[in-house]
Amino acid sequence: MKKLNIGIVGGSIAGCSAAILLGRAGHQVQVFERSRGKLVGRGGGIGTSGPVMQALIEQDIIDSDFPHLSTTEMPFIIRTAEHDYEGYSPWGMPINLKAFHWSTLWNNLRKRVPDDRYHQGMETIDARRNSTDGVSLTFADHKTADFDLVIFADGYQSLGRRLLFPDAELIYRGYMLWRGLLPESEVQDSAVLGSTMPRISYPKLPGNFVPYFVPSQSGSIKQGERLVNWAAYIPMPESELRTFMVDREGQSLAGTIPPGRMRSKAEDYLKQLMRENLPTYYGEIAKRSQNTYIQLIYTAQLPAYHVERICVIGDAGMVAQPFTGSGVFKGYNNVKDLLSALESQNSLDDALQQWGREQVRIGNRLLALGEQMEQAFIWNSLDLATADAAATEAWWKKAVTFPEEFSYEADKK
Repeated sequence: MKKLNIGIVGGSIAGCSAAILLGRAGHQVQVFERSRGKLVGRGGGIGTSGPVMQALIEQDIIDSDFPHLSTTEMPFIIRTAEHDYEGYSPWGMPINLKAFHWSTLWNNLRKRVPDDRYHQGMETIDARRNSTDGVSLTFADHKTADFDLVIFADGYQSLGRRLLFPDAELIYRGYMLWRGLLPESEVQDSAVLGSTMPRISYPKLPGNFVPYFVPSQSGSIKQGERLVNWAAYIPMPESELRTFMVDREGQSLAGTIPPGRMRSKAEDYLKQLMRENLPTYYGEIAKRSQNTYIQLIYTAQLPAYHVERICVIGDAGMVAQPFTGSGVFKGYNNVKDLLSALESQNSLDDALQQWGREQVRIGNRLLALGEQMEQAFIWNSLDLATADAAATEAWWKKAVTFPEEFSYEADKK
């Protein structure tokens, strides 16, 4: 098959991954990112499985010295009267997860995309089939560009998804993710957290709190210089979102409240909620954190991953719950599979048909995993306060079944 002229809408993680892999395969790529500045500070800390991290390094997608920290255990914890400070943990699951900063990953990817292929301040407003069976992109400045193939990698609020599948709405899951960062220097006895990524259940409401170490903003992984990245899953009825999702200036927001824009009253309410439900050690981490922020949790299911020669990848495709740990995995693997299909088929349309079927299959499996984890972590959690190690391990293995390609569980030696 001839090399393609490919337009990529969105210059974040998935978009840059696509540009790197497709460019190295000899295709001509152009990335269009609507933001004008660096995409920094999005999402704080994130994680991916050890095998995915190793693959990214081996393929020179990220640097060999990419700053990250390893987490080796996920203890299940709850506060009890006898264990008020650190909480009671009947069992911990061995995991192989690498934690790092979103912005560090993006910087590693971005520097591998040639500047003349990455166009900032270019907002895409439409994509349509053109007279040569390719795709015409239209931008906010009314300029157009034609491509053999267009890939939308523009996140969970994707224009591409809306254009291709207008009936595939984002489904609010009934809870939000409240997130924050705290310097290790402000944590009393950081050895308590160590190399773990706890799941701390609330005794009085559904949900849980997940803290773990990430490198400092400068990339240091030295003890004492790291950051605690934490995420609190908290129920929020959809009927209350309109009044809650308002920033300090009184502006109504959709989907997220960025760092520094939460109303003090709302932040104080959430910190009090954590003091009432978390072991004291972890409640203090939430209490001391500044510039916390909100992300509402949605999912989206799609009937396909392309229509004619317009595709969606990453969170522009199917959207799963964040505790699946699939954020890095999805866009990277969508593109790897696309390259395999392009190499194995004689025509672009045949390649897209093969690729699309496989992405739907994988996306549905990821959503099924997300449903299982959502029930286990949010709506139907085990009463840890009365459970022992055997009961907790048995519950977990029954509640959640990881497909091999998504697992961050560690093999037991």
